[in-house]
Amino acid sequence: MARHDLTLELDSQAYKSNPFPTYARMHAESPVCRMKVPLVGRAWIVSPYDDVVALLKDSERFVQEPQNVGRRRRAGVGWWAPRLLRILTENMLGRDAPAHRRLRGLVEQAFSRRHVMGMRPRIEAIADELLDKMAASQDVDLMRDYARPLPLAVITELLGLPEEDRPKFTRWVRSMMRTPLVLRLLLSVPVMWQISRYLRGQFELCRESPREGLISGLVEAEEAGSHLSEDELLSMVFLLLLAGHETTVHLIGGGTFTLLRHPTELAKLKSDWSLVGSTVEELLRYCTPVEFSSIKYATEPMTIRGKEIARGDYVLAALAAANCDPARFENPERLDIERTPNPHVAFGSGVHFCLGLQLARLEAQIALERLFKRFPELELAVPAENVKWLPALGLRGLDALPVNLRKT
Repeated sequence: MARHDLTLELDSQAYKSNPFPTYARMHAESPVCRMKVPLVGRAWIVSPYDDVVALLKDSERFVQEPQNVGRRRRAGVGWWAPRLLRILTENMLGRDAPAHRRLRGLVEQAFSRRHVMGMRPRIEAIADELLDKMAASQDVDLMRDYARPLPLAVITELLGLPEEDRPKFTRWVRSMMRTPLVLRLLLSVPVMWQISRYLRGQFELCRESPREGLISGLVEAEEAGSHLSEDELLSMVFLLLLAGHETTVHLIGGGTFTLLRHPTELAKLKSDWSLVGSTVEELLRYCTPVEFSSIKYATEPMTIRGKEIARGDYVLAALAAANCDPARFENPERLDIERTPNPHVAFGSGVHFCLGLQLARLEAQIALERLFKRFPELELAVPAENVKWLPALGLRGLDALPVNLRKT
């Protein structure tokens, strides 16, 4: 058997612009394949929907912490990695029970449906402010002017970070996402250090003078002594800040781009805004921003679809491919904003399912409805094939989205 039986260029512009042939090839030729992942090594990629769901829900045979399978280091974080990188990767996403349950419990309430729905008026107000600024602009990049600042404003307010610091986060995140993976790691170290220094400064300010927002609550938990260490506090806020807005950025941006390329579905939505909820669910399935789960470690030898997986092997669930599995979704390459049922796995599944799913859904619904009601004749300003995608392995997102507002 070949060392890895399927070669995929998952960070190429060709793949990003049209991933469906690749998904079809994965399902038809090698639903479970072994690939060489940059900085990680050889990992198993599981793509069938049923196997992905089973994998995500099985926290006994697939774990997050390498020491639970006898590995010394986390995948992608070698002996050469600076201490800061190790701290930032030791967040709740990479922990097993009971540590995962303890860490998640500290922030769960802030992302509950009830709390999130209470944020609707503020999210709507932020969206309207951004659309007002767009209306006054002659050169509109939807990613720069709307899709990125909206989720960033929401998560920084939720955390209790100053509004005037938002441009810093925009620069920091873009500098990490706009380069290929290996180069990105090298360039990200100084950026991570800047973010770390900034956040530690905010923690001190919250200790001296508590303010509204989740950070002050987490600082209080850290000071209680038994709930959160200083390093856990840093990794938690870093995760919430990055994951709490970056994926929603690309749901809004990629979702808008997708709707503009499917005028019949867009017209259907604009004629009946009660469909906005199902539209966002279909966009999550159709243009899944986070394409893979975090790396998991097999705790025992097993066979999946005829492939022998050894204890300690790296395993990834291909979320985007699972969302286009023809065995689960009829005509998966077709955008259908009324698709029902739509049990996509864009938010994962099992105990590590996305904490911010309610917030992401609400932000995307508000963003799309406010955008197309304000600018119903919105159109691409460049040919669709000229739109550039980020070269980020595992994240399907646009680098820029030039549009014409066609103000009436």
